[in-house]
Amino acid sequence: MGHIVITGASSEIGLAITEKMSGWGKPLLLQCNKNPEKLSRWASEAQIVAADFSSDTELDQFIARLQDVDILIYAAAYTDTELIPQISEASIRKMIQVNLYAFTRICQTIIPSMCLKRNGILVNISSATASRVYRGQAVYAGTKAYMEAFSKAIVAEYGRKGIRCNCVAPGSIQAGSLKLLTNIAESQVKQINAMSTLGVPEDVANAVAFLCRPESSFINGTTLHVDGGHWMGL
Repeated sequence: MGHIVITGASSEIGLAITEKMSGWGKPLLLQCNKNPEKLSRWASEAQIVAADFSSDTELDQFIARLQDVDILIYAAAYTDTELIPQISEASIRKMIQVNLYAFTRICQTIIPSMCLKRNGILVNISSATASRVYRGQAVYAGTKAYMEAFSKAIVAEYGRKGIRCNCVAPGSIQAGSLKLLTNIAESQVKQINAMSTLGVPEDVANAVAFLCRPESSFINGTTLHVDGGHWMGL
């Protein structure tokens, strides 16, 4: 039986995705960079792997575990908010390593076996910033734009072999750095989208689960925005 692999599983969005996918009757492989204890509730049905994708050694060790993957959900990410001249070389390298290089390597690894089975699903967690960039997010937004383009390329090359690959692009979700910003300027943050409110990690998880179900079998190579109408906001 093929695995469901979820990277970035201990983040708030990753936890919501894991909760949504845990009842599917497939073994889980859950990766996290830190806080593996947050995943302990799934210890009986999952392999839990702490791996820092900014380390080539730890990335290689994780990739070695990817033997039979039915579904990959790539939610691992690193972000740093700085204006272009101020962003550190270390931050640039880490965003490229985690958001782009590790993502690419993992996709390279699992696609051949999916093609042999003529069945495989990839759902990659992008960001609204890939389409609408804000000050201080140049590199992060660029890595997510790459993710969306690379996902389309996977479909162009392997869609005829039964591979489905889509992205989910969250925006205005009460998680991570946006959650901290809400504590300072809640009303301004809510104006980012047309609904003047914020989503929750479960909204993203619901979109991911939908893209993994048979009901979405004719959806391929697209990006599903979960952002409350981000383009219509401020």
